[in-house]
Formats: sequence, C-alpha cells, structure tokens
Amino acid sequence: MIMKKNLLSFNKWVTDLTKDERGSVSVKPVVAILGSLFLCVTMTLNSYSHADFAPSPELVNAVMIITAIGMGADTFDKFSHKKTEKKEESEQEI
Repeated sequence: MIMKKNLLSFNKWVTDLTKDERGSVSVKPVVAILGSLFLCVTMTLNSYSHADFAPSPELVNAVMIITAIGMGADTFDKFSHKKTEKKEESEQEI
C-alpha cells in the first residue's frame, strides 16, 4: 500500500516536471528529459563496449546541445512567467 502511494506521488512529480505554467504538457522539458536519458545510456554503454562501436562525437555533442537548450529554455520560461503573475495579482488588488 505504501509502495503504491509512493509510486503515485512519483508519477505526479514526473508529470509536473513536463508541464508548463498553464498546466499543459510542454515539449521543452520532455526533450530535455529524453535527451538526458539518451546521453546517460549512451555514456554507460560506451564504457562497456569497444571503441569500434562508439557513436560519433559530433552526434553526442549535438544531443548535448539540444538537451542544454531545452533545459535552459524551460528554466527561463518558468522563472519569467512567475514574475508577470505577481505583477498581475498586485494590479488586480489595486
């Protein structure tokens, strides 16, 4: 029972990570999470395989850049929107 409750709260946390300020699922955090996952799996598999099977460094760098841009853009959106909400709330009080 406790395990099921923890699993439900973990699922809620993961879905909240992918939502934007309006509450809908945003593409930027999904791309960032998937890119991070692919980078971690690629690096782990490369540590156990021969150098002949390694992916090209350009491909790994491209995924890393796309992931970094997705994380940065999502972070910027989350912090910039909260400031405008506070301004709107203070204007409504007046």
